[in-house]
Amino acid sequence: MAQGKFSHPRPHREEDRQIERAFRQVTGQEPVSPPPDPLFREPDSQAFDLTSGERDPFAQNAPEQADLFGTASPPETDPFHGDFPEDPEPFHRDLPEDSKGSFSDSVMAFCGKALDFCDKNRKIVLLCVCALALVLIIGITAAFLISTADPYDGKILNNVFIANVNVGGLTKKEAISAVQNSAAQTYAKEDMVIDLAGTSLRLTASEVNATLNVKNAVNAAYDYGRTGSQAERDNAYLNSLTGSYSIDLTDYLQVDKRYIRDTLSAFSKDGGSTLTQASYGLEGEQPELAADEFDENAPCQTLVITMGTPGIGFDPDAVYQQVLEAYGLFVFQITVDQVDPVKAPDPVDLDAIYKEFYIAPVDASVDMKTYQVIPGSYGYGFDLEAARILVAQADFGEEVRIPMKYIQPEILEEDAVLFQDVLGEYQTSCTNNENRNTNLRLACQALNGLVLKPGETFSFNDTLGQRTAAKGYKPAPAYSGSDLVDTVGGGVCQVSSTLYYCTLLADLATVSRVNHGFPASYIDMGMDAAVSWSSPDFKFKNSSDFPIKLEAEVSGGYVKIRILGTDRRDYYIKLDYEITQTYEPETEYTYFEYDNAEGYQDGDVIQKGITGYSVKTYKLKYDKLTNRLISREYEASSRYNSQNKIVARVEPEPTEPPTESTAPETTPPETTAPPETTVPPETTMAPETDPETPQSPEE
Repeated sequence: MAQGKFSHPRPHREEDRQIERAFRQVTGQEPVSPPPDPLFREPDSQAFDLTSGERDPFAQNAPEQADLFGTASPPETDPFHGDFPEDPEPFHRDLPEDSKGSFSDSVMAFCGKALDFCDKNRKIVLLCVCALALVLIIGITAAFLISTADPYDGKILNNVFIANVNVGGLTKKEAISAVQNSAAQTYAKEDMVIDLAGTSLRLTASEVNATLNVKNAVNAAYDYGRTGSQAERDNAYLNSLTGSYSIDLTDYLQVDKRYIRDTLSAFSKDGGSTLTQASYGLEGEQPELAADEFDENAPCQTLVITMGTPGIGFDPDAVYQQVLEAYGLFVFQITVDQVDPVKAPDPVDLDAIYKEFYIAPVDASVDMKTYQVIPGSYGYGFDLEAARILVAQADFGEEVRIPMKYIQPEILEEDAVLFQDVLGEYQTSCTNNENRNTNLRLACQALNGLVLKPGETFSFNDTLGQRTAAKGYKPAPAYSGSDLVDTVGGGVCQVSSTLYYCTLLADLATVSRVNHGFPASYIDMGMDAAVSWSSPDFKFKNSSDFPIKLEAEVSGGYVKIRILGTDRRDYYIKLDYEITQTYEPETEYTYFEYDNAEGYQDGDVIQKGITGYSVKTYKLKYDKLTNRLISREYEASSRYNSQNKIVARVEPEPTEPPTESTAPETTPPETTAPPETTVPPETTMAPETDPETPQSPEE
């Protein structure tokens, strides 16, 4: 710093003392006494030359002078002291004689003296006036500064910190720039790490989204030490000399409080990061389960269960407040002391998981108004019992993988929904006649897959049409009246009879049915149905509330027929028959010459006798739950013809007449009726038709 003219002290001079004394008197620092009479002495001619002004009144060798106001002062301290002229009354020259000695005379004399003094001592007076003006200016300025001045020159008190940035000694503008360059970026990047007795929870900066109002924070730092009581301001100042002060940023910081609270709440429920509840989910894409789009080779998903781990618990509300305080203090790592002891995760609820991912198989169904099929779908799930074993054996934190699998519905095919129940089924044995078996197969093929809607009537002849060789039918034995003859399509009555048996079990209404002329060997009496292209025909009606379907085939030496539908019955049916009358055959004899062309021998049976029967057929209904007989209902009557036994009687061959005149006595041979024939084991009933009524060949 450049030094002024008063940078170094100069030698003491008498004039300085006098000026200093005059200054003190003018400013009131020294009392001023009324001027004594000596003030009016004539000044020393040498000291105060009014005409020449050559004498320096402040010369060091000047004699001791009187004080401006007449008080005597030593020459060292009184700059105005000096010798006055000998004229005792120099200021009274022009005064009237009669005014001398009065008070006004004294005043006038004093004023005259003062004026004379001022005239002679212009430098002193000028200095005194300047000094007085300077004092007044300094006083006014000091008073103004005291009332309005900043004690810290517009800067923040020393050692004041905002977000770890020392803004002490900086202006507001400088402080804002410093904090923005440091703290604002830190809030945007620094994660909050919470130590929960060794377990860490991290709040990511991007989710917290902390934003600091730097301007308001700097204003708070600037006000520190300038606001409050005097004692508070003094303490702030003293603290700035030896310590530091950090601004609490809580009021100037915006954070996503909901994210913080929700994260802490969820973490608390899980008991901290080490206590985690089991998690689970399906790995892979779910396959298509619809029956019409299902691919059994498509891979199934895998259920992945991650076992929980033991952990801790804490009060989320208390930690929430601690987190906010830490952000306010620009702290990004805190430790929570009040933590609960270790606790185990909740057990895995496999039943709930199974219900969540289980997809039940759907059987195909039908719209009962339109009878349109609604396709079904496969189910989806996993082996629950196997999963229980895997989970029970798993350790904390271990991953358990459980394969999902398909569950096939009970009724998958579209038609199986309509025909999911077997209403009636029956089978009858075939013969070794290949032509006849061919006819049976063709008849079954015509029936197989036939669907009847509710109320629709079935006709055997309408369904098969005429059995012709063009259709592949073969000649096979069939009854024509009481005779068996080879007929194209012979044997198909076995198919119609087997179907009739099924309709009785299905409890369907019979419209038209005729029994055979004789009991059939392949089915019980009263259960057969004879058919021929012209007549008779077998007809029945679908008397159920649902569509039905016929399935028919020849396999394994049997004719097998099933009627499928929707069974809403609470009972099932068995069939029985009762023989109400028996018609025994008679024995007839037919006589032939001994040399008959047929070659019969006497006693040969030309025709076996067949017993005829009258039969009643019954339906027996049983309760499905208890198997208790509910009812025995009459269904139909059948009459099977009897057939007489025919025995050949052949005349004996003629012999030569005896030589003796008298022929020996002969006795006619004893005739006995041939033994009665019995019905084949498969049949025990007889037809109801009139044996005299001619019939078409029974197929």
